[in-house]
Amino acid sequence: MDHPLRKPRNFFETSSHPSHVTFDDGHQLKRNLPWLHYVEAKWAYGEPDAIQVFIGDWRVDLQGHNLASLFAALEEQTLLRVRAQPDASDRDREPDSYVTNIAFTNVAESPPKRPPPQGELDFSKPT
Repeated sequence: MDHPLRKPRNFFETSSHPSHVTFDDGHQLKRNLPWLHYVEAKWAYGEPDAIQVFIGDWRVDLQGHNLASLFAALEEQTLLRVRAQPDASDRDREPDSYVTNIAFTNVAESPPKRPPPQGELDFSKPT
């Protein structure tokens, strides 16, 4: 028996002009970050199930399914809240947009990047 087509669900919340966004990994931590410190969101074509969001000193790695509408909410800065959902193999969820894993990395704590070493110049030789 075929299931009737239904409108895809977004398993995240949006709001017009939210001042902050909350990421909940569903296991250990909820983190609330101000949109004022938003830097960028990256969604690579080669990794359609992963988005990286940079807000202030934090990189938030989002993994999930059908993330186009979530990326749009990030672009428009309307995302208010997202919580990781268990990855269900239920065919009924195929059209839905949901995050299955959220990881936080403090990029300010990363070791500073050093410039590549430059070759030594010998100034004793005439040119």
